[in-house]
Amino acid sequence: MGLVAEDIGPALARERFLGGGSVEGSVRDPILSSWQRCRSLGLSPAGCELPYTEELDLEGRLVRAAGPVMDRLEAMFAGRNMNISLADERGAVLERRFGDAAMARRLAPIQSVPGFVFAEKYGGTNGIGLALAERHLVSIYGAEHFAERSQSNACSAIPVRDLLNGRIEGVLCFGFPYTDADGSLDVVIRRAAGVIERRLLEQSSARERALLRAYLDARRRVPADGTGGVATGGAGDVAAGLTGGIGGPGELAASGLDWRDQMILKEKATELISSAQRAAVEVSLPGGRRVTLLSRPVTSDSGVQGVAIEVLLPSRRQPLTIPTGAEETPGLLTRRDLSPTAPPSADSASGPPPSHVTARPPGRDTST
Repeated sequence: MGLVAEDIGPALARERFLGGGSVEGSVRDPILSSWQRCRSLGLSPAGCELPYTEELDLEGRLVRAAGPVMDRLEAMFAGRNMNISLADERGAVLERRFGDAAMARRLAPIQSVPGFVFAEKYGGTNGIGLALAERHLVSIYGAEHFAERSQSNACSAIPVRDLLNGRIEGVLCFGFPYTDADGSLDVVIRRAAGVIERRLLEQSSARERALLRAYLDARRRVPADGTGGVATGGAGDVAAGLTGGIGGPGELAASGLDWRDQMILKEKATELISSAQRAAVEVSLPGGRRVTLLSRPVTSDSGVQGVAIEVLLPSRRQPLTIPTGAEETPGLLTRRDLSPTAPPSADSASGPPPSHVTARPPGRDTST
């Protein structure tokens, strides 16, 4: 009979972990992995000093794309203790909005002023840092935070990607008191990030959009036997105007492939894109799975050339593609879109708060 992990909850688990004890199975895997990284980096729970930078791209495409969405979120959460932040790919906060304007006056500078960098290597286990490390939606509650200052807080954070290549452009984060934790916020933040991503797509050059249209046309022409091409890359007159991407970021994550497998596939896809030829390559992954990559050239109506890459998994020979949402016209969130009417989808690093998380008396409202 196997051993069953002691269900002690994150608060006691954190105390035990910091004391050098074993907490395997007592906290969620992404949280424990983050704690272990923090310890290996030599971070102190009482410290976790955040660097500050003035090198912020406040006029860049991410801020432009997110602006109207941040406006809408600020209005939606009016009167609530909600700290809405947008960070860049480094974890540096570009912008903050507050449901209650008074929060900006009572919070510490790291919680209210743009420019502080929340990468995990500086801030320990926190929303922005963990979203960058895990590369998908995360939620952190109370004692799951590594830093002492964040024990009464909760947050949900999600990467914002460039739909054309899957690259993470930044992170959208909601911070709030742990006592206000609501799993349905995951639905809101997913939709908000999706709108920002579509607005980023709208800013792409005509050449990039032409390649995306060619990609989508190739997707629609995929034969029933799954031998057609999907997913894009392209360059010059042959193959690189896009840095090679494999399908949409959400679809690779949903495939069950871990980040190491995904990186291997992306590197191989880049090689295929550079060759600009029709090809089929079998890739062996560390876990023993074998994945087939198919490549073929595509040409847009205007003559721009690129390469389509299709990923075939052994379990079901279906292509992993850019989400059809990429075809939609980007727009602002509506009140209906932001209404948390559905429960959040299951995610190893997100979802409702753990039943045993205990928060200390509120002293600071939001940390990330």
